[in-house]
Amino acid sequence: MCSTYSFVGVLVGLIFVEVALAASDRNICEYPLFNFTTKNTAEYCRLRNSLYDKKLWNYYAGCQCYVYTNRARLKFLYPTALEEINVDGEVVYIPVANVTDLNRTATYDHRKKTDLSYIRRSFKNDAVFNNYVSCCKEAESCCFDAMTNGNINSTSTHCPAIWDAWTCFHPTKANTVARYPCSSQAYQAPDEVCTLESEKQCILNTTTQLVEWVQQTDYTVCAIAPVYTRRYNFHIIFLGICIGFCVPAICIFFLFEKLRKTIRVILHRNLLIAICVRNVFTILSKKLVILDQLKSPLESSHRMEHNGVACRILAFLETSSVNTIYACMFLDAYYLHKVIVRAFAKETKKVFIYSILLGMTFIFSLCWAIAMAAKKAENCWMVNMDGLQWTLDGFRIAVLMVNTILLADIIRVMILKLKHGSTTKQTMAAFRATIFLIPLFGLHIMITAKKNCL
Repeated sequence: MCSTYSFVGVLVGLIFVEVALAASDRNICEYPLFNFTTKNTAEYCRLRNSLYDKKLWNYYAGCQCYVYTNRARLKFLYPTALEEINVDGEVVYIPVANVTDLNRTATYDHRKKTDLSYIRRSFKNDAVFNNYVSCCKEAESCCFDAMTNGNINSTSTHCPAIWDAWTCFHPTKANTVARYPCSSQAYQAPDEVCTLESEKQCILNTTTQLVEWVQQTDYTVCAIAPVYTRRYNFHIIFLGICIGFCVPAICIFFLFEKLRKTIRVILHRNLLIAICVRNVFTILSKKLVILDQLKSPLESSHRMEHNGVACRILAFLETSSVNTIYACMFLDAYYLHKVIVRAFAKETKKVFIYSILLGMTFIFSLCWAIAMAAKKAENCWMVNMDGLQWTLDGFRIAVLMVNTILLADIIRVMILKLKHGSTTKQTMAAFRATIFLIPLFGLHIMITAKKNCL
């Protein structure tokens, strides 16, 4: 008798398999077929609009985590098929990835390490793959921790507990909107970069008089690409405005002969030029690479993914221009310190100034570039890799610390001179300039900078 039932079950199963494969508008992972055992003691969980036996949950939930993965994270997408397995003596069907190049299949159960290793091959890197595994684990937690046979069905007052393939929604009152933090699956990047909330409506079905979820969860608020696009465009506009304000000052510094020959003015002029150059390279990198990456796959030129030589050179020039700004701030601080603290020291030669400027600009940038090349860094070198950014940030922080010491020494000397009444007109002018030009020391950066070190 049992064998007859098994044969009939397999036969019916095969018929339904053909139907499932023929229905191209439905995903195999969502098929509510062959996912029940016949035991009355079975426990179930709700995935979208279907109930699944908890014993089969990880197969189906893992499959949905996979097929709903952002395509930008995948090198390719495995086709999904149905495969027969035996669970406690019963024949059931589960979705599997068809690993065509190896002529085998792999389940979507994250607990099976061998199968998981095959799934990994379709992801671009470990970061996005780990994000997929996290989705599978969250689905498992949702099923086994948040769902019971008593809360997975609609009632006249509440929507049931449900896993929508990305997020776990708990039972919710009728005619309300449930809000939960956006799944990391909804982001273009592998990590959550800001706290946004997805929304799912719970409404009363007037036909059945049961409270049901609106099937489609609203993840539009989780789309960070438009947020970043607006942010980067805003940044580009203000960098352009900054250039517009700096250019007239630079022209004035060049037009008047007296200003061209004054060391202090030359240092200020060099800083303004460095700021303009840095702004130009930053605008180019954001416009040509970063904003391009935020476009849809069909509209994007994929410059960041191609990791071409030109965009890596652009990244190097941008980092070098930032270093130039810090070098100019150091030279400004050094010169003001010399004027006030060492007033009788010899005039600094221009050759010395430009040698220091070039050295501080390129030495650390070259070290960073060599390290990035050795690591075979991708993404146009515009994404930090293994903490290599600290090759540059360490130098910049050191400059800020030295400038802080120089400023403290300037203030110390000025206080002593004021007490003894030994200040000259030149010294007072330099002191006023120092106070007014504190931003040139870069001290505000130490207060406003925020670096994610974790």
